[in-house]
Amino acid sequence: MNEGRVPGRSASGLVNRVRSFGYALQGLGFMRKTQQNAWLHLGATLIVILMAWLLDVGREDWRWLIVAIVAVWVAETFNTAVE
Repeated sequence: MNEGRVPGRSASGLVNRVRSFGYALQGLGFMRKTQQNAWLHLGATLIVILMAWLLDVGREDWRWLIVAIVAVWVAETFNTAVE
C-alpha cells in the first residue's frame, strides 16, 4: 500500500505547482508589457508605500493599505484576463 506517503505530495505534484507559478509569472509579465494602467498602478503602489513609510504608519493601517493594494492589483489582473 501507500504507507508513509502523504496524499498530494508526489514529485509530479511539486513539478505541476512550480509550473503553475511559472505560468502566473508569465501572465504578470504579459500584463506589465501590454497594459498601460498596470504601470500607473505600479507608480501609485510605490507612492503609497513610500508615503506610508515616511508617515510612520502603524501596523493596523499597513494591513489595510496592503489589502487595498492587493485588491487593486487583483482587479487589474482580472480585467486584463477578461480583455
